[in-house]
Amino acid sequence: MSVETAQRSEADLAMARSWLLVPAGGGGVLAAAAACGADALIIDLEDGLPFAAKDAGRVCTAEWLTGNAGWVRINDATTPHWQRDLDAIRGLPGLRGLMLSKTESPEQVRDTAAEIPGVPVVALVESAAAIVAVDDIARTAPVSRLAFGIGDYCRDTGAGRTPMALAYARSRLVNASRAARIGAPIDGPTLSRDAEVVRDDTRLAREMGMTGKLTLATEQVQVINTAFAPDSNDISWAEMTIARLGADGSRVTHGGHPPQLARAHDILRRADHFASQA
Repeated sequence: MSVETAQRSEADLAMARSWLLVPAGGGGVLAAAAACGADALIIDLEDGLPFAAKDAGRVCTAEWLTGNAGWVRINDATTPHWQRDLDAIRGLPGLRGLMLSKTESPEQVRDTAAEIPGVPVVALVESAAAIVAVDDIARTAPVSRLAFGIGDYCRDTGAGRTPMALAYARSRLVNASRAARIGAPIDGPTLSRDAEVVRDDTRLAREMGMTGKLTLATEQVQVINTAFAPDSNDISWAEMTIARLGADGSRVTHGGHPPQLARAHDILRRADHFASQA
């Protein structure tokens, strides 16, 4: 892989907005999911499959990744399914990364990376213990991003699914990610199929500092992608800010200007990236 290709792959991973979870079923289901425009396809070997279907799901996953690309959500490291999942997908050419369920410690990340070296890991944060350890998890290679498992977090803590109830956990993921210099975190899925609800939830996640969202439904993908991408107002503001302050900051006159200029450059960088992916 060339340096340019590697840098582009890292940018794609850091900016991926829609992360579509699809149970490991028939190839037709995966093919349809792969064609829906999601930034990342995640074949689900964990909660998306009952125990009785996991072996068949591993076979399906291996067949898909032999000729196609995708991520795999593996079972958590405290279960025997973790090792079986890793054994089934090790060395497959289409494996783009691992989503590690119920990550609660750096050791679980390191153990996973030792099984399949050189593959990025998205650590799913789904419990109070994970929130307490999230700074260390975020700093552990090869974690590239954190993701918020809302359902299991609420089950573990007794918290509701309201924005206020989840604000602390989301903020912890955002700050841990930034401090570790990895991509911004991925929010949990919206269970409602109402497009307006999905849009509002995605905008909330964006306001919290997240830049991606898990989804269980193909029809949510474009809503998520649009809500996370800079819109025309964002781009106009960024262009005017850069014109006013100078691309190099040569017309900065007070301390509030440098953060505005940096944000403007970031907006245009993201807009250019998503335009190139369209």
